[in-house]
Amino acid sequence: MSGYTKYMYEQDMHETKKEFAEYILNILPLLPAEYDEDQIMELLVRYYPFEWQMLKEKYQAYCKTDKKLKHFGKRPRYSMPTPESLIAHLQIYCKILQAKYKFEYKSRFNADEQKKYKEGFEKKRIPQIEKRKKKVSKAKQKAQEIEPKFLDELMGLYDRKNTTQKDRVYIIKELQKYYCPKVINFFKRKAHSEYNRQLRCMAFYHLQELGHYSILRKQKYMQMHTRNKKSREKLEKYAFETFNIQEIPEELEYRIENSKDQKIKVFDYFISHSSQDYEKIQKLIQNLNKQNKNVYCDWINDTDYLKRKLVGSSTLEVIKKRIQQSKMIIWVKSAASLKSNWVKYELNYAHRLGTEIYFVDTNEIDYGIAKFMKLGELWFEDENYEDIELFRLSEN
Repeated sequence: MSGYTKYMYEQDMHETKKEFAEYILNILPLLPAEYDEDQIMELLVRYYPFEWQMLKEKYQAYCKTDKKLKHFGKRPRYSMPTPESLIAHLQIYCKILQAKYKFEYKSRFNADEQKKYKEGFEKKRIPQIEKRKKKVSKAKQKAQEIEPKFLDELMGLYDRKNTTQKDRVYIIKELQKYYCPKVINFFKRKAHSEYNRQLRCMAFYHLQELGHYSILRKQKYMQMHTRNKKSREKLEKYAFETFNIQEIPEELEYRIENSKDQKIKVFDYFISHSSQDYEKIQKLIQNLNKQNKNVYCDWINDTDYLKRKLVGSSTLEVIKKRIQQSKMIIWVKSAASLKSNWVKYELNYAHRLGTEIYFVDTNEIDYGIAKFMKLGELWFEDENYEDIELFRLSEN
């Protein structure tokens, strides 16, 4: 197997060098009449930022594997050069830094031609960069940038021998709701070594969405770390097991009551708000994440289950459970949330639980760290809040 992995590494390096040689050829006409190494690298990173980031992560991944091999008394397998060294040893890079080439480049340099090439190149390249940025940004919007304490327990549940493939699908879906180094490293390990194909692909494609480097190994090259015949037969069966989650409120309600991956959740804040204030809420959550606060917001934490067209009794049960799991309620005050039946329901339920309720005006969120005020006036109180008709809730 080590012979195969070494071969794959060499193929990977060959393709990587070929790609970056092409990138250098593309930026070559953008260089000034007189240039040096720093200017070449500056243009390379400016016009190929994601490719450069992937190269750095690839280097870190190979170094990590070599370090692990060394820890177990084995020889390093890869010894990949640093990204800077890899670029510096490319034939095209060495060629354009030769004194003769630089002299010839300067003598034929034409500022008008450079400007024309730059306009054409950027017209093609900039939209590609922006498209990638938007894709990564969209993927990050679905997750909170924080490491809540229960992440370790969630990952521990995944790695237990008696955890089923079905439960691991649920756990991966939960981990995808957080964006932090701990989760990214977890997915990189699973994309590389998870024996079940569905789970391995889930980890790999999630990393791709976020713009991170990862290796997706083919099933035939996955290793079975056991010689026991029954264990091997069990693993072979496990490898191709699949499970598709029913993305409905009833499914989440069942998981909350019956699975540990849902029961261990704790939130610092439950955000009671109107969906019309979407952009403000997103900014508030980002600010709270920077303060290391884990926030519950239905369209982030439970977006795969709670859909407006599927509102029913299970939706209410899920919301009640999430309020119970939250230390505090933050009502985002706005003209829209004052009219929302959902907000009224959530605040009524939280008040009866004895959970502290604070509020913040949407106008304050734009200023960064919003100041939360304790809610004094119980404007939402309704003796019949439990009897609010579901269709009225769904309208708001």
